[in-house]
Amino acid sequence: MDSKIDINELDQKMQKDGWVFKGAILNYKNAFKEQASVYEKEGKFVVSGIDSSGKNELFEKISKKEAEKRIKDSIKEISKYMFKQIE
Repeated sequence: MDSKIDINELDQKMQKDGWVFKGAILNYKNAFKEQASVYEKEGKFVVSGIDSSGKNELFEKISKKEAEKRIKDSIKEISKYMFKQIE
């Protein structure tokens, strides 16, 4: 990846701008390695991270319902992976 985007700096910028981190999501096709974060501010939700090219910031609106569903699904998927590693 040739990207110079630091995901930690991006998170700090989002929080400084008043966005609250709600959770990580997987399988988001517009995101690098299909992984991104969901943030909420004043009842609005966005997907933030690095775009699928790996070169630009990702910032896309998402509905509250879709955000909550994707976060829930991603937590289930991450949990399955974690528990599989323990076995």
